[in-house]
Parts: sequence; structure tokens; C-alpha cells
Amino acid sequence: MATTDTDPNPTLAWAAAALDAVSKAGRAVSAAKRTKSRALVARANRELRDAVDAARDVGVEWGEIGTALGIARGNAYQRYRKRPDEPR
Repeated sequence: MATTDTDPNPTLAWAAAALDAVSKAGRAVSAAKRTKSRALVARANRELRDAVDAARDVGVEWGEIGTALGIARGNAYQRYRKRPDEPR
């Protein structure tokens, strides 16, 4: 992605977009839980995990992720710090 005059800090734009995706995915998980459909909840949780991973990849801090999800920084860290493909 090339830097333009209209976007002096592309990293900031990526971080804002990533946080927006985390927030939307968090709301999708809540909505899926209300349906009581295991398949929808599982898919929404995968999308949330992907959104959190993408946010971390562009430098979004755990506190910002927690705020987007309505949880504390430490809770966000504990819940999402390990990626599913990482060994325990």
C-alpha cells in the first residue's frame, strides 16, 4: 500500500480498520449466541479470533482490543494471546 497525501499514516488507518473489525466481530458473537446455533457461534468466534489476530499484526494494543470488545485489557490478553496454530 502506497502512502498518499490524504493518508499520512497508513499504519493508523490499518489499526482503526482492524479495531472496527474486532468490534463488529464481537457484536456478531453476541448475536450468534442469542440464536443458540452452535455453528453460528463457532463461525463468529473464528471471525473474532481472526480479527483480533489481524489487529495485533498491525500493532493494536491489548487495551484497545479490550475496549472494542467491552472487556478489560487483561481479559482480552488472556483470551486471545495464543493463536490456534501455536503449540501450547
